[in-house]
Amino acid sequence: MARNTKKSSPYLYVAIGLIIVAVLLLVTILVLSVSEYGGSGESSVSVGGESAIPSTPDASQTPSVQTSSEPSVPVGLPSESEQTSPPVSVEPPVSGVGNLPEQPETAKAYERTVGKAYSIDMNPYEQYVCPADPMEYVFLVDASHTLAADFEPSDLVTIKDMKPGRPDYYSKMRAVAEKALEAFLEEGRMYGIDDVLVSNGFRSYGSQAALFNSYIAQERAAHPDETEEQIEARVLVYSLRPGTSEHQSGLCVDMHNQQNTDMSFAGTEAAKWLEENCYRFGFVLRYPEDKENITTVMFEPWHFRFVGRVAATEMHELGMCLEEYCDYKGIR
Repeated sequence: MARNTKKSSPYLYVAIGLIIVAVLLLVTILVLSVSEYGGSGESSVSVGGESAIPSTPDASQTPSVQTSSEPSVPVGLPSESEQTSPPVSVEPPVSGVGNLPEQPETAKAYERTVGKAYSIDMNPYEQYVCPADPMEYVFLVDASHTLAADFEPSDLVTIKDMKPGRPDYYSKMRAVAEKALEAFLEEGRMYGIDDVLVSNGFRSYGSQAALFNSYIAQERAAHPDETEEQIEARVLVYSLRPGTSEHQSGLCVDMHNQQNTDMSFAGTEAAKWLEENCYRFGFVLRYPEDKENITTVMFEPWHFRFVGRVAATEMHELGMCLEEYCDYKGIR
C-alpha cells in the first residue's frame, strides 16, 4: 500500500536560520555591553594592557587618614624635622692680641685647644716650636743623668736676643730651641715685654767646671770655718757640678731684664708673663718655686728649658716639673 508524504517548505529552514542568527547577535551585544560597563558605574583601569575593574573597599576596612594644614614637602627634599642644622661650635673662645687667619693649621688648632691666640705670625716658627718628634728634647740633665766632658751639640747657633757684652761662649744655643726662643720673645714684645734678653746660653763642660770652682772659692772665703762638704752643699743650691748642668745641653737659657741674674727678677711683670706663656713656645720654667724639693735646685725665675710644645703644654696642664714629667712618661 503506498504512503502519502508531505515535504516541508525550504523557506521554513531559512526563517529558522535567521532567527538563530538574530538570537546569537543579540546575545553577543549583551555580553559586550556588560564587559564595557560592568554594570557598576565604575570606569575600568588598564593594568598591564588588561582591563580590570577596581573594587570598592568596605568602609569598615578603610584606615583613617589624619589631615594636616602644613604644606607637603616636595619629593627628594628632607622634611623640616630631617633637615640638619649647622654644627654648634664647642671650641673655647680664642683671645689675645692677634688671631691671624694665615697661621699654619697646626698653630690654629693649638690656639683653639688652649683657648689663646698667637699674636705673631707663626709660619716661620711652627716647625721649631713643635718639632716633628714631640719627645726628642724631653730628657733630664742632672746629678743622675750626666753629660760627658766632650759632649757638645753639633747644631749650636748664635742667640739672636743676647744681652750686649756677653762673651761668645755663652751666646750659643741649639738651632731648633733658638728659633723657638725667637718666637717666644717676639710674642712677648707684642705684650709690652720688650726688654728681656738672654744672659747665658750654652756652657761647655770646661766652662761649667770653671764657674763651679769659682763659686766654691767664694763660699770658702766667706765661710772659712765650714768643711768642704758644707761649702759644696751651699754652692749646689745655685750652681751645678760640670756634666750635670742643663746649659751644656744647649737647650736652656737664663733671661731677664735686670742688670744681673738675681732674684730681683722674680715677681716682675716680665717674669710673670714669661712663666705664664712659655709653654706655648715649647719652653718650661725649669726650676719652679714650688718644686725645689724635687729639682733640688733653688727657684730660678730666669731659667727656661726647651722641651717642645707638646710636652711643655702637657707639663703646664698637669702642673709638673721636668723630673715629674719624665717619671710620668717613663723617661729615664
